[in-house]
Amino acid sequence: MTENRELIIEVKDLCKSYGDHLVLDKINTNIYKGEVIAIIGPSGCGKSTFLRSLNCLERPESGEIIFEGTNILDKNVDINKTRQRIGMVFQQFNLFPNLTVKKNIMLAPTKLKGLSKEEAEKRADELLERVGLLDKKEAYPDNLSGGQKQRIAIARTLAMDPDVILFDEPTSALDPEMVGEVLDIMKELAKDKMTMIVVTHEMGFAREVATRVMFIDDKNIMEENTPEEFFGNPKNARLKDFLSKVK
Repeated sequence: MTENRELIIEVKDLCKSYGDHLVLDKINTNIYKGEVIAIIGPSGCGKSTFLRSLNCLERPESGEIIFEGTNILDKNVDINKTRQRIGMVFQQFNLFPNLTVKKNIMLAPTKLKGLSKEEAEKRADELLERVGLLDKKEAYPDNLSGGQKQRIAIARTLAMDPDVILFDEPTSALDPEMVGEVLDIMKELAKDKMTMIVVTHEMGFAREVATRVMFIDDKNIMEENTPEEFFGNPKNARLKDFLSKVK
């Protein structure tokens, strides 16, 4: 039941176009604190556009995104402040190649949150230990595997203590043997009740870790439900067809 849970993001009638091409058409959904939402759907269906709209990396034409009580699409909202609380992990890592692993993690907390160098170093070490890469703190990103880079990117996002983390296909750029090490970190975050919204092709992760799975196609959310119902008893014909091809 959602009545006693804390509403963290409310999406109302969200529309997004690229020129004349309508990508999202009046999307409505609520996201509650501690949820892990897996978003699946065919390529080009608008999954990543929807995800990136939640912190205005894509700017919707109309609708509302109410984050912790504030409509972040309001032109008076400082979206950069909001993004400090809505973390983002990208498909391609986006680490600074000229900075060591540790300095990549320290950069935002010192620049944006005003942490002292000592505080930021301590936090970076804690997070590197958490993702199993403390021994790589003085390495540069180019000397890391893809899986290690993505674990560093997750640590960098956690360094800002976000209320929500958005993951945009976090394992799709990885070699198959590296996928597990990233998903294991995400599973740990889920156990810690981090609110996560994950665009993914990893059906096993969606089944095992998500609290809710969302199917986007034809410009909207066609179906959303618990993993058990979503995979075991899909209602939408398009979803049934999609699942028959990815299982």
